[in-house]
Amino acid sequence: MKLALGTVQFGLNYGVSNKLGQPSIAKAHAILDIAKDAGITTIDTALGYGESHQVLASYPSINDSFNIVTKLPPLQEEQFSNKDVDNYIALIEQCFSDFKTQKLNAILFHQASDIEKQGVAPVLAYLKQRQFENQLASKGVSLYSGAEVDSFTQLSEINLVQIPYNAFDTYFKDTGALSLLSKNNTQVHARSCFLQGLLLMPINELASYFKPWKQDLESFHQLAQHLGVSALTLSLAYALKEDEIAKVVVGVNSESELEQILEAYQSSIKISHDVLKEMTVYDPRLTNPANWQL
Repeated sequence: MKLALGTVQFGLNYGVSNKLGQPSIAKAHAILDIAKDAGITTIDTALGYGESHQVLASYPSINDSFNIVTKLPPLQEEQFSNKDVDNYIALIEQCFSDFKTQKLNAILFHQASDIEKQGVAPVLAYLKQRQFENQLASKGVSLYSGAEVDSFTQLSEINLVQIPYNAFDTYFKDTGALSLLSKNNTQVHARSCFLQGLLLMPINELASYFKPWKQDLESFHQLAQHLGVSALTLSLAYALKEDEIAKVVVGVNSESELEQILEAYQSSIKISHDVLKEMTVYDPRLTNPANWQL
C-alpha cells in the first residue's frame, strides 16, 4: 500500500475544496479505522496542524497501528540561538510525549532551510541520538518546489523528505532531485497529489483566480474522461507512477472520502504510465497553493 494518511484536516479547516470543515474526533477515529483496515500504515502530521496530534493520540493503539511522521514548526530567525536549540529539543520531546510513546517513525523540519541554519547542529545531534537509541527511524525535511536539493550540505543527515508532486507539479522529477534522493537512500513521501483538491473540482466551480489555467485544468479532466476514469483516479496515478516515491500522502475530511480514494487507488495502479501525458505547469502561482489569492 503506497498511500499514507495526511491529517492536517484533523486539526484545521484545510483545502480549497473542503466544504465539510474539520471532522469530529469520532469521525477522525472512523477514518483511522478504515485506513487501518485498508492496510495504510503511515500517518503524516505536524505540530503546526492544530489539534491533529491530540486527535491522533486519542485513537486506541495509535502507535501499534501506524507509523507516525510529524514535523517541527519553522524557525523564524536566521540562525538557532541556544534558547532556540532548547526550544526545539523540547518540541522533539513533545512529539514523543503527545503520542505517549518512546518510538516515532520520523520527525521532519517543516521548513527545510532550518536544517541548514547556523546553530542547528545540537538539534540534529539530538535527533541522531534518538535514532541511535532506536526511538526514531528517520529525520528529514519537508520541501517545496524550487528547493535545490543538490545544494543541501546536510543531505547526508536527511533520511526522509516530503515533497509536493502532482500532474501539474513535477519539479522534483524534472530537476533530477528524485533520482538524487534515491541515490542518497532518502525515502520520499509525496503530498499535494490533488493540489489541495483543485484537480478534483468541476471546472464551473473554479474561483476566478484560476482562470489563467482553465485550459490546463480542462485538459486534465479531458484526459480522465478519455481514459474512462475519475479525476481522483488520474490524480493519484501521476504520483503513484514514480518509483522513487515511497508514499503518497492523502488527506480526507470524511470516511466516504477515504473510501473513494481507496477505490480510486485500486484503479490508478492499473493505468499504464504511457497514457499519462505531460501536463506540467511551470507557474508557481498555480502549483504552490501558498501563492493563491482567493
